[in-house]
Amino acid sequence: MKRYMQHLIRGAEIRTEQFMNKQDRDPASIQYGGIRGAIWEAKPTIYALTAAVAVYLNPDSRFYGNPQLCEAMDLALDFVGRTQREDGSFDYPSCNFKSAPDTAFCFKRLYAAWRLIKKRGRAEDAGLAVIEKKYLAIMHRALEAICTGGFHTPNHRWGIAAALLQGADLFAGEQEFAARLKARAGQYLAEGIDGDEDGEYAERSTGNYNAVVNNAMMAMYQVTGDESFLGYVKRNLSMMLTYIDPDDTIFTQNSTRQDKGKKEYPDKYFYQYLYMCSREENPVFDGAAHKIIKDNMDRGDLAPDCLHIIMANEEMENHEFTHYGFLETYRKFYPHSGVLRVKKEGYSYTAIRGKSAFLFFQAGETRTYFKIGESYCDVRNFIPSEIQETEDGCILKGQAKGWYYLPFETAPDTSDWWAMDHTKREKLISSHLDLTVTVKELSDGLELSVKTEGLDRLPLRFETCIPAGAVLENSHFWMKAAAGEGMILREGELKIHCGNENLTLGPGFGEHEFQGHYSGEELNTDGYTVYCNAYTPAEKTIYLKIF
Repeated sequence: MKRYMQHLIRGAEIRTEQFMNKQDRDPASIQYGGIRGAIWEAKPTIYALTAAVAVYLNPDSRFYGNPQLCEAMDLALDFVGRTQREDGSFDYPSCNFKSAPDTAFCFKRLYAAWRLIKKRGRAEDAGLAVIEKKYLAIMHRALEAICTGGFHTPNHRWGIAAALLQGADLFAGEQEFAARLKARAGQYLAEGIDGDEDGEYAERSTGNYNAVVNNAMMAMYQVTGDESFLGYVKRNLSMMLTYIDPDDTIFTQNSTRQDKGKKEYPDKYFYQYLYMCSREENPVFDGAAHKIIKDNMDRGDLAPDCLHIIMANEEMENHEFTHYGFLETYRKFYPHSGVLRVKKEGYSYTAIRGKSAFLFFQAGETRTYFKIGESYCDVRNFIPSEIQETEDGCILKGQAKGWYYLPFETAPDTSDWWAMDHTKREKLISSHLDLTVTVKELSDGLELSVKTEGLDRLPLRFETCIPAGAVLENSHFWMKAAAGEGMILREGELKIHCGNENLTLGPGFGEHEFQGHYSGEELNTDGYTVYCNAYTPAEKTIYLKIF
């Protein structure tokens, strides 16, 4: 870790510079002492303060013992205290007010900064002693709100429970208060932690909330000594290694949260892998932690915001890496979440149950994905309800039905359509369509076979979605793919050049020209769509290969 500590310190220094440059110094402003923002909010200031405390206490930082920084931190904590509600809560003012979970997330950073002050602070530093007292007062008030408040999402529970257990430990001398905090944490924990045996949490948020939950589990372990909390972390971090694509970014398309589809490097997981491999020998986690921080530095990105965590854990700071890299290949089927993740030499792919974009293929930095348009009654796209792993791929199945309302058997009480209880109507099922997609792995790509049974004459659309800007060519044309546009590949193969990757798609088929037009159609506005179209019953095979 020694070679990377300066990188982490520099990252914290940059965050500290930004904090000091953006600090509101107008005594007449409601944001006086805090970071100037579009709205009055404490959280950005609280988060910035952890980095500021870390560099103030680090002898290798140019901010070490800096009196201007000490004064800025003191002023910022006054702002944080004024921003607290009368009940001790903080707002997330873009949507949540008097929010226990957001107060818990603030508490996480307040506690981390206070913990570092206690560990690394100098007794003769009078200014820091004042800051420590302000941290304690703010945290005590915050815990009252966290203890009595509620939550919205699954991860909120563990952020709250972690804060309550940390608070109970911090204020153990106030026995009645600590007992209330522990009891409330116990209520949350009694619900059972939503991590399955594969390491998946309920929100499936590989790009964000998995790391949030892991952090909470680590915090609860540190104050309770209960190793079971770390079991969830270990399983999730193991799972996460099978969600790393060939370009070293995280696959996020299965997330139920706002990180879905976002390109994310695993930087926020760095300290978690480091923490786990610093506790016990784990070559896989060691290699992952090493690769994350080295690659982050080599890219010239801002270092992960975790200096305060590492400075509070000597084992992490003194850890010596002995490995480097993510998993070269993997194959992992997650039956609970309905996901198959496969990484082979040259490419990776993901098959997903319950999503209209049911198959993703990635070579290098180039990602394509597949959908099948049905436009059948109220169904716009094939959405597999079943996924079955095979020896060399998987099978996805789904069924759609054509239905029509029938008249009420008994006249309704109103003629107002919107006031009628349409759940009491009988439905006529006039037809059905069963669709099966078989995915087979090849050395250089994938074979996809589509077969339908049931309704005939339905204009099916097999959609290959590719990045805008790719170059498309065959023996008859050359063109650049424009965002939001598409073409029908009637026959033959299509060469796709994107970045350093060269793919071939085909053979095409174009039995009709329908590309969908009803409300609810999922339009590929960010990329380009290649259509292969057929009428049902259909039995077609298409290939996507690297060349």
